[in-house]
Formats: sequence, structure tokens, C-alpha cells
Amino acid sequence: MITAEIKLPEKDAEMILKVISKLGGKIKLIEDSKLSPAAKKLKKDLQKAFEEVKLHQEGKIKLKTLSEVLDEL
Repeated sequence: MITAEIKLPEKDAEMILKVISKLGGKIKLIEDSKLSPAAKKLKKDLQKAFEEVKLHQEGKIKLKTLSEVLDEL
């Protein structure tokens, strides 16, 4: 098996990574270390939020309503 490091533009990365996965390749993403700790946390939080939205759209989880979120505050 060959190991390669590839730098991809973000707009093309998702499609290319899917193709590699379909071909049986293993993918390990290497993050740029240029982000500040606050930016890294924001990125992680956004990724989690987008994943929750995706799961909700697939019917796998139920998200809270605005009323439920406001009641918690």
C-alpha cells in the first residue's frame, strides 16, 4: 500500500476523499496548525453542529425546538 500526503482545495476535497474511500483507501486528515485555539474550538463546534443537522435530516435524531432551547436558559 502507498502512503501519500495530498493538499487539496476545500471545495474539491470532499468529492476526492469520497472517491478514495470508495476505492478502499484509508484517510487521515491532517489539520493546518495555523488556527488559534479559539478558532480550532469554533471549527470543532461547527463540525459537530453540522453533523447533528445531517443526522436530523436523515431522521436519526430529533433536534430541540426553539421553545425548548429558550426554556433551558
